[in-house]
Amino acid sequence: MTDEELLSRARAEHPTVWLDDATFLAHVGTVVLDEDRGALQAADLYLACACARGVTEALAVVEREHFSRIREFVASVESSPVQVAEIAQQLRAKLLVGDAPRIASYSGRGSLGGWIRVAAVRLAHDLGRSERAIAKRHAVDPGAIDPELGYLKQAYGAAVSAAVQGAFEALAGETRALLKMHYVDGLTIEQVGTAFGKSRATSARMLAAARQILLDDIRDRLVGTIGVRVDEADSLVDFVRSRLDLSLTRALGG
Repeated sequence: MTDEELLSRARAEHPTVWLDDATFLAHVGTVVLDEDRGALQAADLYLACACARGVTEALAVVEREHFSRIREFVASVESSPVQVAEIAQQLRAKLLVGDAPRIASYSGRGSLGGWIRVAAVRLAHDLGRSERAIAKRHAVDPGAIDPELGYLKQAYGAAVSAAVQGAFEALAGETRALLKMHYVDGLTIEQVGTAFGKSRATSARMLAAARQILLDDIRDRLVGTIGVRVDEADSLVDFVRSRLDLSLTRALGG
């Protein structure tokens, strides 16, 4: 396929000029071998190139045509609305954000929708494995570390689990998603901020506030609802704080 044919096919589906010809053709040269040009999805490649360069209109097209279908893409792996929303948020961060967004590597040899579908399914599987690995890694008897904590865990284990579950479920949706993305899915503060469209500093403040809201509610539930002594509740909350990733994994049934 000649440069002229490539540009003509791209423009036929995306007539708005998002990129100058030289920029698009240079991008093609970095991701496509000459022998592959005959079977290129030219319009999809043009769209991906524009997204990689942060063109707002192109990003809106990808959101409308592909990210709106994430639930459909991962239906065989994940059906929880909360989990599907998090997969979509993380996929945006991985594919569309940063100095070198991953969508820049799309080569046009298959449809862009199929490429995004594969990325979504892989991410869904990765998140599932991550949750199981966290639970396995932290499967340690607290009594082997601290006899007092071992006693408290034995005496109030069910109460702590109920308090964590109740406090987590009582959180607002965004706060709940924020905590799970960081503590269960293992995203860094920067990655969480990217998913929420926030700076690292703002993301760190949001995370700290969400953590404190959760821990305060757990303590209130232990003392006010279950009747645990204040000093014992403080020890239990400290233990939950030190293992918040495992506590949240268990609260989510992982």
